[in-house]
Amino acid sequence: MTAGRNIVLFAILLLSLTFIVRRNCFRLNKKYGFRLVFIIYIYIRFSISLFGCCLRTNFLSHFGVYLLEVFSFFVVLSVGSGGGQPLPLPGPSNPSNSSSEDSFALQVLLESWPVTHNSGFESSLRNRINTLENENSPFLLSKERGENWAEVKTTLHNCPSQREYNRLLEFENRDLRIRELRHSCYSKFLRLFTDHPALAENADSSPQEGLLYFFDDKRHELDREGGTPLVKDQRELRFLDQLSHDLKKNGKNSVYINILFER
Repeated sequence: MTAGRNIVLFAILLLSLTFIVRRNCFRLNKKYGFRLVFIIYIYIRFSISLFGCCLRTNFLSHFGVYLLEVFSFFVVLSVGSGGGQPLPLPGPSNPSNSSSEDSFALQVLLESWPVTHNSGFESSLRNRINTLENENSPFLLSKERGENWAEVKTTLHNCPSQREYNRLLEFENRDLRIRELRHSCYSKFLRLFTDHPALAENADSSPQEGLLYFFDDKRHELDREGGTPLVKDQRELRFLDQLSHDLKKNGKNSVYINILFER
């Protein structure tokens, strides 16, 4: 009885710890870094393994008591004489019921917890997308208002795990940052062409078409350097930061004006 109570208390403690960690995983990762979250994760996995061993040991101990009681029954039966009836034995504890309850507790413990959404971060993404839509940015996937955020929201809310949610949230933030920087540079180029029409008078295409081709071609050029999608995105972010700074500093004398029209 004492051992069973201790196992239940341990299960409650482990269940509470797992719930707290899963609910605050994103905050812990942001504040203390991935290493601490990984150590806590390993500790919980080890505790679950230890809990399973305790369950197995408890079951085997109950099973031994059950065999002993069956053996005692046959001993009493063999000792009884003539038509005498053996003394009734006290009802044995049912190990199968205990095992079923413990297995159910373990199953509940190991169930995947609901994903904790970062509502503040999601709201920030939505507002940033709305800003690009209000400025009619050509760098959004959809031209219809509301569809861009609806697609991102659906993807985030269908994540199967907290880890996948955090990864996707980081990707969406990085992808949106690239679109924002592209749009910012695009707008600066157009202002320069409006203020200085001579800059684009010999262009083979409109400034808008030339700029869209310029950004896509530059991304392809950067991707050819290799690396993971994260590395490629970071490489483009550095380029766009450099481009934005150059346009702001040099204006119509920016070296990228010549590159854009291959002068």
